[in-house]
Amino acid sequence: MPMLRTSSEAFPASKKLMRDIPYVLRVGFGDLATDVTKIVGMPISCQKCGGFLMSVEQVKEDSKVGKHFNCAFCGTLNVIVGEVILAGADTDFEIKPAPDRTETGTDTISVGGKSFLALIDVSGSMSGANLSAVKRSLTTSIDSIAANAPDTQFGLIEFESSVLYRNLETGEAIQLPYESFPSLDSIVNETKKLLDKIKLIGVGKHSDKLKHHVSSLHDQGGTALGPAVAMASVIAKHRNVGRVVLLTDGLANEGIGALEGYQVTPANAFYEALGKTFMELGTAVDVVGIASGSGMELKTLGLLSEATGGQMYYVTPNELDKSMSELAGASLLGRDVEVKLITPSGVNVKDASGVSRAVIDNLTKNKESKMGAVGEDHELYFEVEPESEIKEPEVPIQVQVSYTDEKGARRVRAVTATMKVTKKEDEVMETLDPTLGATFVTQKAGEESFRGGSEGRSKGKKRIGAFRSAMKEMAKAAPAPARAQYEKADKALEAEENEMDKLDEIMEEAPSGAPSAAADQAYTKGLAQMRKSSKQMYEDDEE
Repeated sequence: MPMLRTSSEAFPASKKLMRDIPYVLRVGFGDLATDVTKIVGMPISCQKCGGFLMSVEQVKEDSKVGKHFNCAFCGTLNVIVGEVILAGADTDFEIKPAPDRTETGTDTISVGGKSFLALIDVSGSMSGANLSAVKRSLTTSIDSIAANAPDTQFGLIEFESSVLYRNLETGEAIQLPYESFPSLDSIVNETKKLLDKIKLIGVGKHSDKLKHHVSSLHDQGGTALGPAVAMASVIAKHRNVGRVVLLTDGLANEGIGALEGYQVTPANAFYEALGKTFMELGTAVDVVGIASGSGMELKTLGLLSEATGGQMYYVTPNELDKSMSELAGASLLGRDVEVKLITPSGVNVKDASGVSRAVIDNLTKNKESKMGAVGEDHELYFEVEPESEIKEPEVPIQVQVSYTDEKGARRVRAVTATMKVTKKEDEVMETLDPTLGATFVTQKAGEESFRGGSEGRSKGKKRIGAFRSAMKEMAKAAPAPARAQYEKADKALEAEENEMDKLDEIMEEAPSGAPSAAADQAYTKGLAQMRKSSKQMYEDDEE
């Protein structure tokens, strides 16, 4: 699939043409792994809106102005100085080369996206089957990474009532002072003092040592989860960590971020702020909750995954192998990702999906935002609409994705699509792909479920129901070859509604307002739905 897809090849001249069907743009980040035209340098951009120069036909020259172009998006005249570098329809630009890995100092270790910091809960509740499953899954993951990505750097934080970073070369426990636990600033300062001792090591060369230390993990004490995550944020910054994986089975109950008792800094504010910190660093945070019968408040811990593009799992010990295998095999195609949408005046961004609420707010307000890390299945959707009736015959839309690749090079991917503007509904309908809109409303329903609980799920189901009704009406007038797409989208949405109904049934048995296994399961499914890609929604049909 191309990186940028639109609901239809024709763009509606006014809002009324689309009725209750959103016109959406899909940005598929998996396409960052495909080969496109690659250029070293930055394309020429408009001084006003930032849109890239797309074709040589735009370049003009006269005696007064000299070489120049009029921006296709905002119409601004831009004088061209120096070499003409074009963006084209789909081009990847290297704007900063990967760092020389032979020149790493003590403050930062440049490892691109291939780095993995595990945060392992070794509290008393992890005794028995849970910790045994963690050891087994981590050992299998280390073997898999050693075989398939041996350059990956690995680090390990163990936490219970104490928090320590394990030096995996010597076995030394580098302990975070207990007196720092109540304050984020104290944890940050104390971790910085320990950085000279904190290093990540290559999985390929040290897999036996890594597995030995994993096998020696043992349970004890409480659950100082918040201080462990705070320590990880400092290490992620100074050791350029691409992925943090948190494995826990219990409720955080010691230090800042505790989910029990009164906290000066509320837990949700603490984890949301840390999520933003990880996002700014380009670090994905995955949360793996191991089912133990009691609640872990994954709604709150999930704020880390929501903000950073990470995954969240709620699994039994027997299911842990599968989730860890997925995480170990998943590569980050882009870190420190920034997205910018360039549209002509009069084309507004109404909404977006597939990312955190904070990112959506930035995208709808400014048409650009940072968004953390992205992988193969990540998809971002924009809902766009005409502000008033569009008079121009065509509408160009450009997406610019700035990112750091696995080798540490900074790149910009520019993709441009131009749609014919029409006043006729049947021209929009002729090439309408309802599966894009169906994926968008599914992601929005997941966002509402994750953020709003049972009320959010009710709102999400109404959203899906309204879309299905509108789609069925439009299908009656759709060309015969297109009706299969409507049926495909409707089938997928029906499955999503059924899943949400099942969650409501589960939640009816859960204690109200208290952490519970049912709530953890519901919020995990809500986040998964919020991130659901078109590939996942239509996988069976594709096969």
